[in-house]
Amino acid sequence: MSTDSKFSHLAWVNHELGVLNYPLLADFTKQVSKEYGVLLEGLGAALRGTFIIDPDGLVRASIVQDLSVGRSVDELLRLVSALKTGELCPVGWKPGTPFLGK
Repeated sequence: MSTDSKFSHLAWVNHELGVLNYPLLADFTKQVSKEYGVLLEGLGAALRGTFIIDPDGLVRASIVQDLSVGRSVDELLRLVSALKTGELCPVGWKPGTPFLGK
């Protein structure tokens, strides 16, 4: 999701990405960005916010970064895997490695 319009997303996909297997969402009104606390009102843009939300609607993890910093897909997948275990996972935990206290 970004504060760009659906037309910007379409142009970006057609130029850069080709076919996607996931949706792009336009927060053109900036309401969602504002509600999640990532909107830079003066710029009319949002910080790079990533939110992992469970099926019950509970935010289980959030990472907010400056516009100039990219996100790590590997770290996001690691977080999702760790959250799914229900265990206490140390920093840098990866599937197949020990949990804390076990």
